[in-house]
Amino acid sequence: MKNTATEPTQRLNVDLPKSQYFALKSYALHHDTTVSQLVRDSVRNIVEYDLWFKDKVTTALADQRPAVASDDWDAIRARKLAQRDALQHKP
Repeated sequence: MKNTATEPTQRLNVDLPKSQYFALKSYALHHDTTVSQLVRDSVRNIVEYDLWFKDKVTTALADQRPAVASDDWDAIRARKLAQRDALQHKP
């Protein structure tokens, strides 16, 4: 369920070349939305991704497991890539 409490907002003014604006407008019309909503959704997605990424980095830095040696990692990666290639080229 979405949070229905209204949060104060700020206006964001962006100068775009006409060609870019009309490309956004065309995309918005094609997807039955507005340019403003596209921008809001994009900014929200950027913020959410940034938070997710920072959480992943923090979790990785706090991980107490020993690091994998470079040679061991190269062997693991090569084995995984070989498995993937074998599945892709399976008749």
